[in-house]
Amino acid sequence: MDDQKREITAAVAARIRSFRKKAAMSQEELALKANLNPAYFGQVERGLKCPTVDTLYKIASALDISPAEFLRPPVTEDMTQHSQQISEILSRIPPDKREQALALFENIAELLS
Repeated sequence: MDDQKREITAAVAARIRSFRKKAAMSQEELALKANLNPAYFGQVERGLKCPTVDTLYKIASALDISPAEFLRPPVTEDMTQHSQQISEILSRIPPDKREQALALFENIAELLS
């Protein structure tokens, strides 16, 4: 497995684990609910196996979430705070200028990433 694939697999595994714990389920419970072999599921959650889209769909369905949630970065507390600050700033901008402000913010994000 190359480095980028390993990184994505580890991030997805961490998200699966996070959602499972939030649902208060054991690995075995979630594996059985998703119709997966518990040993295989354990390897997926530890980032040792790269799950297929079908496997992600089964796990997401068992957790009652969208499979896309596994690929989104987790929202942190500081992101929530910053989001509120950005909303407050945007509220001070006239409605007809907000699209321009968002475009500027997007350009800044690209420059800083």
